Amino acid sequence: MQLFHNSHDTVYRMPFGAVPTGSTLRLGLKVISKEKPESVRVRLWMGDQEIFYDMETEREEMRGEMRQPDVSISRFRDIGTMYTAEIPMPDSGQLLWYYFVVEAEGTKAYYINNNEKLGGVGQTVSSHSDNSYQITVFDKDFKTPDWFKGRIMYQIFTDRFYGDHSETGGAIYKKRNEYVIHHDWYEPISFNSHPYEFGPACNDFYGGNLAGIIQKLKYLKSLGVGVIYLNPIFDAYSNHKYDTADYMNVDPMFGSNETFSRLCEEAEKLDIRVILDGVFSHTGADSIYFNKYGSYGDGNGAYRNPQSPYVKWYQFTNYPDYNSWWGCSNLPNVNEMEPSYLDYILRNDDSVVKTWIKRGASGWRLDVADELPDEFIRILRHEVKSEDPDAVIIGEVWEDASNKVAYDVQREYLLGGELDSVMNYPFKDNLISFVLGSINAEALNARLMSIFENYPSETLYALMNVIGTHDTMRIKTLMGGLSQDCGTQRLTSGNEELATYRVKILSFVQMTFVGVPCIYYGDEVGMQGGGDPFNRGTYPWRGVDPELREWYTTLGELRNSTDCLKTGFYKTLYASGDIYVYARYISGGCDAFSNKSENMLAVCAVNRSFEKKHIDIDLSELGDFPYFSRGLKDKELLPVKNNVLEINIAPVGCEFYLSAYKF
Repeated sequence: MQLFHNSHDTVYRMPFGAVPTGSTLRLGLKVISKEKPESVRVRLWMGDQEIFYDMETEREEMRGEMRQPDVSISRFRDIGTMYTAEIPMPDSGQLLWYYFVVEAEGTKAYYINNNEKLGGVGQTVSSHSDNSYQITVFDKDFKTPDWFKGRIMYQIFTDRFYGDHSETGGAIYKKRNEYVIHHDWYEPISFNSHPYEFGPACNDFYGGNLAGIIQKLKYLKSLGVGVIYLNPIFDAYSNHKYDTADYMNVDPMFGSNETFSRLCEEAEKLDIRVILDGVFSHTGADSIYFNKYGSYGDGNGAYRNPQSPYVKWYQFTNYPDYNSWWGCSNLPNVNEMEPSYLDYILRNDDSVVKTWIKRGASGWRLDVADELPDEFIRILRHEVKSEDPDAVIIGEVWEDASNKVAYDVQREYLLGGELDSVMNYPFKDNLISFVLGSINAEALNARLMSIFENYPSETLYALMNVIGTHDTMRIKTLMGGLSQDCGTQRLTSGNEELATYRVKILSFVQMTFVGVPCIYYGDEVGMQGGGDPFNRGTYPWRGVDPELREWYTTLGELRNSTDCLKTGFYKTLYASGDIYVYARYISGGCDAFSNKSENMLAVCAVNRSFEKKHIDIDLSELGDFPYFSRGLKDKELLPVKNNVLEINIAPVGCEFYLSAYKF
């Protein structure tokens, strides 16, 4: 007896991917058996309930004695008996799990997910295991902001981007405690410790500020940027600002609340939005709320006054002992569900999240979302959306956010009541693994398709697709073969050339894939550096890599002018060995969200190997194409014969083809 199911193929699972509440999902299983099975069933796990659905015969093409013991995957479409079942989806968002159970030929067989639990083609086993297929059921009314889906994002670590001190006569605001001011913008990053237990190099400053970002808005626009994501800007002791001292005010080193509003106003004139970083699972110990070091007098800080109105915010064990974020004593954990904390951060008319929306922010990125209770995020969503229904909410989640388990709790990030989007670290990690040779194109495709299968489409097209962030080493340094602990070590000329080619591949996929590409400041000009803090250097305004900068500018122009790259459909065309080819397309005059748009097809191809590659791609399933234009900028017109596109890809290179067509 042989069984087959492929959750990535609509013959076996319709519709593909996450499904809305109240809908119906059709599941199919192909069975090849000498005898008619006694029973073919789907076993579904819903909440804490096990449900079995009988599957009915759809059509019988072949049954009987097999001449060969095994049948290839490609032949399963044409032989055997297809059994199907219509599964009603629940009325509330949740995860469902399924596998198949077949009794035939005197035995019982199970068809389950593959060992990596990625969906797609599974495996037949003789005994039950926990490798079930996932169904993400999301609220049918779930919607993410349309303005966000088609944009390019740019992440800025404010102190290191650009400083404009014209309003202060050239002076850099001095912090009240121990600090280091770098008067030379290009001076190497310090690596020092200090009394506040922050770890290395978080108390040195270069003078980047919000006024400096305003000065560089036209530069960002030239890259095609439509969203600026700012690392925390609120008053705090450190340069990274993840140790909030005062949620209601911009750190004086960065400017003022008025400067922030002016940034949002000036950015809006260029059709650029600004989103903020919200750190709500902990505060700084050196804050008006905790005041461990007495920086704010002996007043109301929870650490120095047991009668403080903020005492209930914190997790005191044996006062004044307290729990802190991952043992870092300068980051005391908060009780997120404490009513007074909820009021201050979320619920009041002048709450933190609402105040900054009023001041011009277009959304929030939530730091360490895994540390925040689901109910806190649900309340946050309700309150933020009540202030601005178009505000975007993005969570920092490093794994598949659809099925994440944190602290033994199954999270509900993507069921429709919490996050709009997440930082797409699986995209980053798997794409890097492919380019560096750790996995092949088949594995890359399987892992990316797992995200397509598990995430609602509203989230897919809003995913924050990163290849570099403030928490990971500089992408060019990584692509050149250096390790996380390389510090300020520079690449050799030969390694730098290879790194540039690899960064081009990564950014090409990033800019042409489903989701919102996010550029970490300076990656577009080849900034180098190891892990934190060396990945947070100053932007090299007088020493940029012109080749990479022009490359990113061209990619930005391409994405912003090509609708199918923003909200078009996706299809893998070829994934084998060193070659990955996919299509982005608009068909029937509509994009993936039924918005009217011109029909078009883009074919994107990458080659990670050191050899030139040639492949032929049959495009018959996608339409009829008389010609394609080849290239990102200086385009070459290519005729297409019999709907077969001939692709030649340079070593460690990529190719882009675009065609207007009719169905």
